[in-house]
Amino acid sequence: MNCPLCAQALEGGELVMVCTACHKALGGGLAVGATGEFRVPTPELIAAAHQAHKAHESEGESPHATNVCSWCGKLERQVKKLLGRGGLALCDECVSLCCDILDAELGDSWR
Repeated sequence: MNCPLCAQALEGGELVMVCTACHKALGGGLAVGATGEFRVPTPELIAAAHQAHKAHESEGESPHATNVCSWCGKLERQVKKLLGRGGLALCDECVSLCCDILDAELGDSWR
């Protein structure tokens, strides 16, 4: 793996940006839809990440799927209703939670 700026070989330990699926496959815990910095992985970890991508694809789940709840990360088929698309969506359970919070903090006047 090379530096994206100077193309010099990375020795390991440097921070690089990775997608969420790779981050999770490498042991990270970021929320769905996020990207984050991660230490340069070893060849073994890279191979494991590729295997994780293939496993998701064989199950019919794209690692780049946008039909997931932006808050809880549940897939569309795991919830009753998913509101929104294209990178931002909330499931019925998270909307219900929001309503409960607003009811508790603002009473019925917010509706």
